[in-house]
Amino acid sequence: MSSPRYTNSLAEEDSLYLLQHAHNPVNWMPWGDEARQKAAAENKLMLVSIGYSSCHWCHVMEQESFEDEEVAELMNRHFVCVKVDREERPDIDQIYMEAVQMMTGQGGWPLNCFTNPEGKPVYGGTYFPKQQWIQVLNQLAALWSDNPEKVNEYGDKLTQGMKVKGVLAPYDPKSEWPIDALEETVEKWKTRLDNERGGPDKAPKFPLPSNYSFLLKYGIIADDEAIRQHVKLTLNQMAIGGIYDQVGGGFTRYSTDADWKVPHFEKMLYDNAQLLSLYSEAYGAFGDAEYLHIATGIKSWLKLEMQNGKGGYFSAIDADSEGEEGKFYVWENDFLKEKFPNFSTFYQTDHRALWEGKVIPVRRGTLNELAKASVADADEVRNELQKLNDGLLLSRNERERPGTDDKSLCSWNAMLITGFATSYLHTQNEDDLTEAKKIQAFIETELMDVATLDLKHTWKKGRAKIEGFLEDFAFLIEAYLSLYEVTFEEAYLERAKELALKTLDLFYDDKTGVFFFTAHHQEDLVSRPMELSDNVIPSSNAVMAENLIKLSSYFHLPHFEAVAKRLLKAVESGMKEYGAGYSHWAMIWLRLSLGTPELVAAGEGAFSEIKKLNEYIPIVIRAAAEKKSSLELLKGRLNTDALQFYICQNRSCKQPVQSLAEAETEIKKILTRN
Repeated sequence: MSSPRYTNSLAEEDSLYLLQHAHNPVNWMPWGDEARQKAAAENKLMLVSIGYSSCHWCHVMEQESFEDEEVAELMNRHFVCVKVDREERPDIDQIYMEAVQMMTGQGGWPLNCFTNPEGKPVYGGTYFPKQQWIQVLNQLAALWSDNPEKVNEYGDKLTQGMKVKGVLAPYDPKSEWPIDALEETVEKWKTRLDNERGGPDKAPKFPLPSNYSFLLKYGIIADDEAIRQHVKLTLNQMAIGGIYDQVGGGFTRYSTDADWKVPHFEKMLYDNAQLLSLYSEAYGAFGDAEYLHIATGIKSWLKLEMQNGKGGYFSAIDADSEGEEGKFYVWENDFLKEKFPNFSTFYQTDHRALWEGKVIPVRRGTLNELAKASVADADEVRNELQKLNDGLLLSRNERERPGTDDKSLCSWNAMLITGFATSYLHTQNEDDLTEAKKIQAFIETELMDVATLDLKHTWKKGRAKIEGFLEDFAFLIEAYLSLYEVTFEEAYLERAKELALKTLDLFYDDKTGVFFFTAHHQEDLVSRPMELSDNVIPSSNAVMAENLIKLSSYFHLPHFEAVAKRLLKAVESGMKEYGAGYSHWAMIWLRLSLGTPELVAAGEGAFSEIKKLNEYIPIVIRAAAEKKSSLELLKGRLNTDALQFYICQNRSCKQPVQSLAEAETEIKKILTRN
C-alpha cells in the first residue's frame, strides 16, 4: 500500500474527524498554543474550521476544497489552519458558532471562522462552495495585509459583544412560578406546530426530545388534550418515518423534509439516548406498544453497533458510505420485490418512500394501524414485521458500512445511563438497569478520578483526555439521580451531591448567576461560553438547575434551590416568547409551579411498594427507605415498622397514608391542582 502524498500534524491526533483530514494538502494543526504562536510569529490570520466525523457537508467541503492542491496552497500561504472536532471541544465550537451567528444570522457545520492571531473572530460562515471559498480566502488575505488595524478592531468589538451577552438581569428571591405563564408559553408554541405531520411547522425537522418530554408532562398535568394528541402524532410519525432506521433501529439526526421521510443519515448517540428516554416515558404514559417497539429498537441498535467493549458507547455513525450519503440505508425497488415480496405489506413503495429513485423504508402505519388494516393482533404484526426486518438487516449487512466515530464522550454516555434507567422505570426490564450500571462503571473507571471527582470529556482506546466541561458534570449528576430514582440506593445521591458541589466550585459565577461551560482555570479561549437555550441537547445550565432542585429536596440544601431559581429567572423572558428553545427550563418551571411535589415511602416494604407505582406520574420527586437513611427528606420518618407514604409540597407534608393507592390519589390532587 502506497504511503499518502501529504501528511500534516493531525496525524498525531486520535479524533476520527481530525484523522480524516490528516492527509489533506492543507497544513492543518490541532487547536492549541502552537497554532496561535505560529499565527502571531508569521502575522497571519487563523482559520478555525470545525466539524465532526459523521457530518455530510463537512465531507463535501473537504472533497471540494481541502483536498484540492490549488485551494490548499492558498490556505497554507495566507493562513494558519486549525481543525477542531466539535464533539471533542464543544467549548471552542460554542464560541465560534456564536460569533458566526452574530455575523451572519445562521450557523451549522462545517463551521469556518477566521480569527486574528489572538483567536478573536473576524469573519465566518458554514459550507462554502470551492469558488466562493477561494474568493473569501483572497479577500481576507488582502484585507489583513492592507488594513490589519481594522480587522483587529472588528475582532475586539465582536468578542466584547459576546461577553456582554453573558451579563444577566438580577434575580428577585420573591419570584413566583405561576402555571399561567406556562399556559401562555404553550399557547404561543401551538401556533408553530404541525398538527398534520407532527413536529414543528417547518423543515428540516429535528426530533428535539426535550421539547416532547416537556409537552408530554404538560399535556397530562394541564389536561391539555390538543398537546397530548400532538405529542402522540409526532412520536407516531417519527416512529414510522424514514428518520427512524426501520431495519436496524435507532434515529438519524434529522429529517430534511416536513414528512419525516428523508433523513440526514448520520446517527448520533445523544439523540438516541434522549429518544430512548422519551419513548420509554411515552410508553409509561400511554401504554402504546408502538413506543415500546421503538425503545426496544433503539436499544438493539445501540448494543449491536455502538458498544465500545468497556461498558460505554461510541459517539456516532457516519451518513456516508462509499462516498455517498445514505447509500447504506436505501434500497432498489426491484430488489425488494424479488427478495422480499412482503415488503409492501408493511412499507410504502411509492412517492411516500422514494428518494432519488431509491426506497427509504417508511412504514405504512403504526403497529396498531397495521394490525387494524390486516385484522390481526398487534403482537402478531410486530412479529411478522420483525422477521422482515431481520431479513433486510442480514442483506444490508453485506454492504460497505458507514464509519463509526469510536470515541466515547462522558456527557453522551451519561445521557444514555438516564435513557436505560428511564426504560427500566417503565418496563422493569432488568437488562436495562444492568446496562445503565455498566455505563456508570465505564465512566467511573475510565473518565473519572473517584478520589477527586475530576472528569475527562472524551475517551478512546484506553486513553481519556480533555478536562470535563459543564455538560459532562451536569449530565452525569442527572444520571446518578436517575439511578437513585429506580434503585433508591443512596450512594447515587451522595455522589450526585458531591459532583454538584464540585460543579459549583468549577463553573458557577456569582456575578452573573450562571454556570459557564468551561472551568474557571481554563485559559485557552477568547471568551468563556455559557449555554442557556435548549437545542438538540438541553442546555447544561438547565440540566444543572433541575439537578440542584432535586438535590435540594433530598438533602434540604436551600442554596442549591436558590441557584436554580436564579438561573430560571434569567431565561424567563426567552421561555415565555419561544418555548421550543427553552423546553427543559419549562419542565423546571412546571415542577416549581406545582410546589416541587415529593412522594416518600418509609418503612418495611417501601422499595417493593413504590416500584408498583405503575401509573405514569410525571414531575414528582420520589424517595424510599426501609430501615435507615441519610436523607433529610426521610428524617424522622423511619420510626415505625409500618409502611407509610408521605406526600409533600412546598416543603410541607400532609398526614401520612398507609397504602400506595391512597398516595396516588393524593399525588394526583397536587398534579391536577385540586
